Amino acid sequence: MTGTNGPTPSSSPATAIDLHVHTTASSCGYMTPLEVVGHTRAAGRRYLAITDHNTTSGAVEARTFAKATGDDVTVIVGMELSTADFGHVLVFGEGVEDDWGWKSLMPMPRNLPDGWVAIQAHPFRDLVKRALPGPIKFDLPDLPPSISAIERWNGNDLLSKSPDRRADLDEASLSYIAAQGRTAVASSDAHRAVSMHAYHTVFPKPVRSVADIAAQIKSGDAYPGSASEAELAEIRTSWRRRNAIGWHLMGLDWQVISAKKGHDADEAVETIRIYGIAQKMVGLGFGASDLCEETGVTLATAMDFIAIVHEENLDPPRVR
Repeated sequence: MTGTNGPTPSSSPATAIDLHVHTTASSCGYMTPLEVVGHTRAAGRRYLAITDHNTTSGAVEARTFAKATGDDVTVIVGMELSTADFGHVLVFGEGVEDDWGWKSLMPMPRNLPDGWVAIQAHPFRDLVKRALPGPIKFDLPDLPPSISAIERWNGNDLLSKSPDRRADLDEASLSYIAAQGRTAVASSDAHRAVSMHAYHTVFPKPVRSVADIAAQIKSGDAYPGSASEAELAEIRTSWRRRNAIGWHLMGLDWQVISAKKGHDADEAVETIRIYGIAQKMVGLGFGASDLCEETGVTLATAMDFIAIVHEENLDPPRVR
């Protein structure tokens, strides 16, 4: 490993890295640092970047665990800054885990150390909530030179929060990226395992250090990547389950909300029914095959419902 924060060398012609993943070090994260490493291994991925809100504690824990348990996963330590002027900004660089003076809700730093890079995260998340269907009108501020890239694809927006506005979000993102002259990147913004690696950034040149990642983003060599459309469709289905269940658990009118979101009414009702069965069966020690037999769902669907039960049983509960 080069330095304390960089990846091990990659000899492959291109390297795909999910640059935006959360752990339970973020109040909204559902995966422990160790679980994030485990999911990365299970997916056969070699790299991941952990970017918790205003802290690197989860990323450092994951990096330590990954190094202690093998050489197949490299954790890139980053942070998602909550800035006063540019919202959420991802930052990576050698020593980002050290005390470099950052505090939540400070202005975005105008100068970063050499070898560091910053990425504007999900610039249209709040705008799309208020925008009518169709092109998103925006008047976002010019980015400072210290921000080198913009997320074209953010999985949290495209898979969970606003999947029905995918085309509108992409059009707005491309327009903003072109106007600002920044590099387009992509990431999952995964808070739960189901979204990890769905969107990622491709680095065509060898990655030997976090400085290589920064250099390829700044030069424009890096570019957005994603899973196949079939895989993304499955993840969107999984997120419809999670959203309906979440509204139900919060005591909201999940049927009305699901309808407003354009979800199939029968699917939403069936989701809540099966979740109730899954809750009881997990509590009694039954597994996915038992849930299949009881409900008639596929094994993959049963495993997803059981994962949701475990997610919702976290203590303390996660911030949605």
